[in-house]
Amino acid sequence: MSQVQPIEGITPVMLWNFVLVLLGLCAAVVLIYKVIEIIRKEHERKVTNQQLAGKDLTDVIADKVLAKLEPRFAEIDRKLTSDKDRLDNHEATLKAIQKSNAIIRDGLRVSCEALTAVLDHGLHNGNDEQMRKARDDLQAYTNSLIGRV
Repeated sequence: MSQVQPIEGITPVMLWNFVLVLLGLCAAVVLIYKVIEIIRKEHERKVTNQQLAGKDLTDVIADKVLAKLEPRFAEIDRKLTSDKDRLDNHEATLKAIQKSNAIIRDGLRVSCEALTAVLDHGLHNGNDEQMRKARDDLQAYTNSLIGRV
């Protein structure tokens, strides 16, 4: 076998030693990185536990969700209150209209009966045919009013 000649003073043994040392340094760097990562994760876990302060994780999540939903719930409650007030106002208006209609209906009925009485009186005092027709028309209208109610 032939003997290997060193290149500018570097022998293969020196080259192998360099590669082994370089691999050892890379392994040391990776090891240090992993240790730092483990320490960082442990620190984050401790901080998270301190923030939870003994609470269950689901409770913390529920609190955060409720905190985000509260403004929306408040807006919905405000709209519901506004809608309820508006509906109550409409109901009150409808009741007032119904009461007014009932009063008007009663007034028309009384007026029709009074006018019928006047026509009956006129029938007995002359102008028979014209008074009879007016009384019959008014009586028909009065009956239709009462029938609608």
